[in-house]
Amino acid sequence: MRTFIASVKIFFLIVYTLSLYLVYLAVFALIWLFKLPYEPLRNLYMYLWSKGMCVVLNIRVETEGEPPQAPFFLVSNHLSYIDIIPLYLNLKCTFVAKKEVRSWPLLGFMVKTMGVIFIDRSRKRDVTRVNEILSKSLNRYQGIILFPEGTTSGGEELLSFRPSLLDYPATEEIPVYYSTINYRTAEEKGDTSANKSVCFYGARDPFHKHVLKLAKNRRIDCKIRFCSEPVQCGDRKELAQKLHSKMSRIFEPTS
Repeated sequence: MRTFIASVKIFFLIVYTLSLYLVYLAVFALIWLFKLPYEPLRNLYMYLWSKGMCVVLNIRVETEGEPPQAPFFLVSNHLSYIDIIPLYLNLKCTFVAKKEVRSWPLLGFMVKTMGVIFIDRSRKRDVTRVNEILSKSLNRYQGIILFPEGTTSGGEELLSFRPSLLDYPATEEIPVYYSTINYRTAEEKGDTSANKSVCFYGARDPFHKHVLKLAKNRRIDCKIRFCSEPVQCGDRKELAQKLHSKMSRIFEPTS
């Protein structure tokens, strides 16, 4: 029965996402034609999309602290592809993502039209190119979010941060805000623990199998915590260490 209900959920997710995106794409084309800023439209689309995802998957988001206002630079721990939901619900933003996302069928194109910034983490030289893009992407309509761990985890602890990803805010001495995310499921009602069904990391499951496992949960509780004061430092290694230390203080493991 759970598999059937999960399949129905996924069907509605796909229909809702594509329907909303077709509307977005039509308006986006007009905005592009008249050379208007597209970020306000993107922010609205992603907010509505995130709201819909919460309804279908019964995700309950609890927010602690005050989210920063655009423009901002923010880092967060990374647990799952659904991390963008609590972030888009609270922030007007875009993301720095690994270049592999761009090659995903259909999703890659959709993500690209959302203004996501792609980075080739296997090439050190790509940091320079991305830094130039970042400098042009901070504006009154959006902030930039980065996952400094460089990958997803099971949520037991914060992974070490990659200083190279913090080169831009360090070089420009931009204050960096931070947040932490954790998940819980209704294990008392038979749900699979969040670190096995929500966190998506390693080679545990193919993407489509993991989505089905996630959708089988009756409820997903998400808590996102925002810092009160940003961190500023001109050395990227020191900046990474300071951010890791401060985030560890507000970090709550995923069960």
